[in-house]
Amino acid sequence: MPFKLASILGIALLSQALFAPTLFAQTKDPLVGTWELNRAKSEFNPDNTLQTRTVEFTAKDGGVTFLQKTVTDRGNTVQSDYTAKFDEKDVPISGSQLDSVALKRVDANTLQRTGKAGGKVAETATLKISNGGKTLTITTKGSLDGDEYSSTQVFEKQ
Repeated sequence: MPFKLASILGIALLSQALFAPTLFAQTKDPLVGTWELNRAKSEFNPDNTLQTRTVEFTAKDGGVTFLQKTVTDRGNTVQSDYTAKFDEKDVPISGSQLDSVALKRVDANTLQRTGKAGGKVAETATLKISNGGKTLTITTKGSLDGDEYSSTQVFEKQ
């Protein structure tokens, strides 16, 4: 009887070890998806004339790809993108005044992004998901070429 019990326990532990990674891999990152800016709930200092903004996060290799599309008051679209892991390592960003960004996961619903220009930290942002995964708030503070700026951008999941 002890042998049977040990065999059953061994099989149970082996099954758990084999299938647990699959279960954890299926846990969806709440950041992943397409988010649309709610301009009425957002604040920019100094104010700007952007008309619409959409950001999209896609899971990739233990991190995310980020794509931001902004339509300006002149009707043209400006695009910015990067691919980063949550390891605080600088990666290049295109379509931005920043040269690089680095991501850090604070918890399941919070990220911190640090942006650099000329090798120096120029911007910090906190990305926070709330409202049951329906709202993304990006709070940004930075300074480029001596000009300080900040924003609280509220996005709704699409």
